[in-house]
Amino acid sequence: MMMKKTIATLVALFAVMTVSAQQPDTLRFMNDYRQFVGFVTTKPALTKPVADSLIARQDALRRQYRKVKPMLTNAQVEEYNRLKGRYTKKMLEYRGNRVGDGLSATGDSIAKTTGRVGSAVGGFFKGLFNK
Repeated sequence: MMMKKTIATLVALFAVMTVSAQQPDTLRFMNDYRQFVGFVTTKPALTKPVADSLIARQDALRRQYRKVKPMLTNAQVEEYNRLKGRYTKKMLEYRGNRVGDGLSATGDSIAKTTGRVGSAVGGFFKGLFNK
């Protein structure tokens, strides 16, 4: 009987130690993620090398999140998702700017070749439908 109480006490003690040891991991993760998102959102403009490094860091944090998620409180999960939304918004702005620049360059190129292509297509159809 004494052996069962001792084992039960050790199991309970181990469970308490495990929970208390995990708590700093969740707090450390949340602090790291807050700092990361704060850094990303305060950058006025992102360059490709900086964005690439931020994406790599986000991937590492996402893997870490999957490990600590079961230990997070509902409030921490909510905060993580809010922060993730802010990060995503900044990255969408960056990607939108890059796409806009690419479309502008593509539009200029298309405008230069439209006349030539239009003449070629117009000539083809004239030849096709006229005698």
